[in-house]
Amino acid sequence: MTAPRNNDDDRRRGTWRRLIGAICVITGFSMVLSVAFATPARAAVLKDAELQALLDAGRADDLEQLATQRVKADPDDPQAAAALALAQLDLADGAVLKQNTQRLEQCVQRTPNEGACHYALALALVMQARGGSKLKALGSLGRVSELAQRAMTLLPDAPEPRSALQQYYLALPSFVGGGESKARALEQDVKDPAQLNLMRARVAASKKDWPAMEKALRAVKTQRPELLLELRVLWSDYGRNLFFSDQKERAVPWFEELLKSQPHQAMGAYGLGRAYDALGQYDKAVAAFERARGMTGAEQLGLDRRLGSALAGKGDKAAARVALQRCIDNRRGSHGDMEDCRKQLAALGN
Repeated sequence: MTAPRNNDDDRRRGTWRRLIGAICVITGFSMVLSVAFATPARAAVLKDAELQALLDAGRADDLEQLATQRVKADPDDPQAAAALALAQLDLADGAVLKQNTQRLEQCVQRTPNEGACHYALALALVMQARGGSKLKALGSLGRVSELAQRAMTLLPDAPEPRSALQQYYLALPSFVGGGESKARALEQDVKDPAQLNLMRARVAASKKDWPAMEKALRAVKTQRPELLLELRVLWSDYGRNLFFSDQKERAVPWFEELLKSQPHQAMGAYGLGRAYDALGQYDKAVAAFERARGMTGAEQLGLDRRLGSALAGKGDKAAARVALQRCIDNRRGSHGDMEDCRKQLAALGN
């Protein structure tokens, strides 16, 4: 039996980590889309239905491949530029982020009414700020807010820019342009009850009002892929609170619900694995993590770090080493995950 792990996720999240939160996960919907979801009339951050479908699905590698092809064919294609940047937000290579930021700056200048470029550039600047100094980060706040507001104006029916701006306001205190009152004001003009409940859940989470968050999440009834994405992320946020509380056992049925409602998505199985891991049930945790590995959106969840830890917990050092090495080699892995995996690998010894 290994010692229980601390809530490292929450401790590592600073202002900038909270700000990108769900926005940058880019993970979402079921493998099969109905005709209604593929129509151009659907409100979405990307007008290109094929690119948007991959974005909603959390198929980051596929989105990256298609957007790269589009950019090569037409470097001035604003939809492709935005899609490529969104697909590559979580890459560990800072040079890629810099290149995408430059491309998006050109896109905003060249096509000032292209909301997708404003939205993607706002997120890219947030990611740049995370890797820079605090002074530089503070200097970018105004620009991020301006871009997010412009994206919301250009894409009034797309939930992504509004959600991004809400997270921005909730992550920052009022004296630097944030605050709950501004976040709540964004609920005005939202006509979709599901989107409204998601926004209310996010505000409740920022105040650690867990009963209100659960109530809002359970009230969400939607088949919109981009809202299912947000539901998964917020559902997982609530679940993490459970398995770092004195209600750990509630996390298992909570994530089982997510897995049942969105059975093709990796996030439910991943959360279930973490819930079992928090309870010290490592065999079940490993089974859930292995199941998640083959599901949609798995590439962005940092699965191998958790799988390696659970394998080590059950005493399977050989398999743990394999998983931890995959974590270290993952091009989408965060620096924090990679460093933790190196430490875990070293602790396993020879």
